[in-house]
Amino acid sequence: MLRVIRNRLLQAIPTLLVVATLTFLLIQLVPGNPANFMLGPGATLAQVHYIDKQLGLNLPIYTQYWNWLSGVLGGHLGTSYVGHTSVGVTLDHAVPATMSLAVLATVFALVVGFTGGIIAALRGGIVDRLIRFTASLGLGVPNFWLAVLLVYVFAVKLALLPATGYTSFTQSPKAWILGLILPVLALTVNNTAQIMFQARNSVLEVLSRDFVRTLQATGLSRRRIILRHIVRNAAIPVITVAGFVFVVTLGGVVVIELIFNILGIGQVFLTAVNEHDVPTVQGAILYFTLAVVLVNLGVDLIVAWIDPRTRVR
Repeated sequence: MLRVIRNRLLQAIPTLLVVATLTFLLIQLVPGNPANFMLGPGATLAQVHYIDKQLGLNLPIYTQYWNWLSGVLGGHLGTSYVGHTSVGVTLDHAVPATMSLAVLATVFALVVGFTGGIIAALRGGIVDRLIRFTASLGLGVPNFWLAVLLVYVFAVKLALLPATGYTSFTQSPKAWILGLILPVLALTVNNTAQIMFQARNSVLEVLSRDFVRTLQATGLSRRRIILRHIVRNAAIPVITVAGFVFVVTLGGVVVIELIFNILGIGQVFLTAVNEHDVPTVQGAILYFTLAVVLVNLGVDLIVAWIDPRTRVR
């Protein structure tokens, strides 16, 4: 298992370096000068040049890249052009909200989707058709539309749940969970459907294998065969899909945070894009990339634990 961790971490280093480089280069292609945005339309050319010099934007591209990359390697993501605050500190404050949304939405989708897929595969008949029909509906529901609908019904009409804002778990666990119910549901429906279809297909594939019939012939109880053999083998592709679902959820978080006015990395990223705050945009992308790398590592470790044959020797 330690070899798996070591190899995956070694693979993550070039990934992060490539993403960091591409992020910097693509940012340079964005039209407009941050100094012009900061000073407004009435700025003189001398003022723009002064700000460019202060921010180091007058330096050659390769020098700017090296200055930024050396700062990143040293743990400093730069200073915001707009707020003049540390980008790392700003993003660190936004991480709990984003990770709460993404992790809860993925876990909920995994639990409900896996359970539904197992039931559909094992029961068959009308139960299977009903679950598949429900999952098909879930696949066609856009999360932003569902978010607005949930706010209208449960926050505006029924006044049961808060419509906006985020409360940290340390401040109030109750307020934390109540504030996350609606955005998590908006993120979960589509993802649950994907996992449900994958789980159903995986269970059916495992049921068709010879070893299942052999276990049945030995007289083992159906419950034991399902829990110890079928579910375990079917879980491997489902866990892999769950990792992909987490990545998709991170993308959906950007819009959901905006709708529910949650100050997470997604909202920080969108604000920085609108304000041409280049260091914050670069930092947010790196945070998203790091989260994806860590989740992929977690998926590999879980799969290696379930199936030792996948471990690197």
